[in-house]
Amino acid sequence: MRLHHPMGPAVVLLLVAAGACGVVPPAPAPAVERQAVVGGVLEPGYPAVGAIVPVSPLCGELDEASPVSCTGTLVAPRVVLTAAHCVENADVSQVLSVVFAPETARALTAERVRVIEGRPHPAWRAGENDIGVLILAEDAPVAPVPLVGPVLSADVVGRTTRVVGFGLDDQGKTGNRRSGTARVTAVKEGSFTISVAPGMSCGGDSGGPSFLDVDGAERIIGVTSYGDLACTRGTNMRVDVHAAFVQAILDEVARAPPTRPPFDLRVDACTAQCQGHADCPLGMACVTRPGGEKSCAVAGLEAGRFGEVCTGSDGDRLCVKAGEACRLWLPCAEPEPEPDVTGGGCAVARGSGSAAGTFAALLALAACLHGRRGLASATSIPARLGAR
Repeated sequence: MRLHHPMGPAVVLLLVAAGACGVVPPAPAPAVERQAVVGGVLEPGYPAVGAIVPVSPLCGELDEASPVSCTGTLVAPRVVLTAAHCVENADVSQVLSVVFAPETARALTAERVRVIEGRPHPAWRAGENDIGVLILAEDAPVAPVPLVGPVLSADVVGRTTRVVGFGLDDQGKTGNRRSGTARVTAVKEGSFTISVAPGMSCGGDSGGPSFLDVDGAERIIGVTSYGDLACTRGTNMRVDVHAAFVQAILDEVARAPPTRPPFDLRVDACTAQCQGHADCPLGMACVTRPGGEKSCAVAGLEAGRFGEVCTGSDGDRLCVKAGEACRLWLPCAEPEPEPDVTGGGCAVARGSGSAAGTFAALLALAACLHGRRGLASATSIPARLGAR
């Protein structure tokens, strides 16, 4: 069986570059890539299970084409439960959104919610405490799954659990919500293991939920973490063990939902200082400039300022999404050019081109983070290989 990568061709090239990460997985090492599970059908249910995808800042790159990096479950109007290795890097979290639709390519604008912040478990390390949350910029368009469930014991060994996610199908494609049944094989202190029966998690489903029938109602008991290369065995983090970590964040967000400053194109981002991402408008991030000072930049790009309205990139200058319009993104290291009325704002030549490289590097970082420490970049949760 051939291996399929959970991301698109462009991102595959970035993953080749990410090989420079140089992180050697510790032994024993869960596989970095996962193989597609044969069979499966689309899952129209489980609306609280969403796909975690990066959002390109560049005009002309459609959100519908974004690859799935992980899966998560809405457990409060603004909180998505997922794996820690999906949210480990604060910079990567700034370019993410969560899509609450059965098929990411067909999602409505209202079904795509931007992420403000990602928080991994403070004790997260390879294979342990691999649980985290994403905090959304606004309420999700679907109802959350209650964070209640049984305390797992050895009694659940042999029972069937249902895993749900947007990972690889048998054609090697991601972006469709699928589900499958697996069997619990062991319960450990902070995790439990499952085996194919006949479904199993695969590439793209890291962070997705595992449900168990409790008195006639399905309850979330696990978060997908990693598994074997052939997608026949998997490890889930126990929700009951980590409930206190998640509940503390739920309480915090309920008391004071996070906010961001309003987006204002009139502000020169090169002169406005910031201390952290929270100081910047949604879709922008606090970045460090060569001199050590910090300023807000379009998330994923180097420090810069908005230029003239554009219809496409001009030479090395990028055309970025700016509210309802598209504008040139001009590095802070260069003076802001005079408007070019004949070129529609896109005829300004020259430029370092490093902004595009910065976003590419950030996506490569995301890929590296998902593959580091031996954890699957997307422990995909399988397709629904058969109804129970």
